[in-house]
Amino acid sequence: MGQNLRNLISQNTFRILGVDKMTPEEQEKIINRVGGIIFQSVLLRALPTLDEKSLKEYEKLMDAKAEPETVLDFFFEKVPDFLQIVTEESEKFQKESAEALGKT
Repeated sequence: MGQNLRNLISQNTFRILGVDKMTPEEQEKIINRVGGIIFQSVLLRALPTLDEKSLKEYEKLMDAKAEPETVLDFFFEKVPDFLQIVTEESEKFQKESAEALGKT
């Protein structure tokens, strides 16, 4: 997962999940999992906003197994409110996690 996406995920989410109490190896695993979950939610919102040409560009990136940073740069360029989408999905995950863990 790209460093930018890590920075976009709220530290409060990790506190709620107890990541701060885990070993560095466990932290890395959970950070990657949470980032992946949030990114999937972001994709569900961002992909429908792309025009046909941009969708083909995205497919080429995926076929080429582009680095996460390259994919993020693509979305920041093509989706005007991409940062807002990431923020909203991060906050949504945080809220749902807190509710599921009874920490609201």
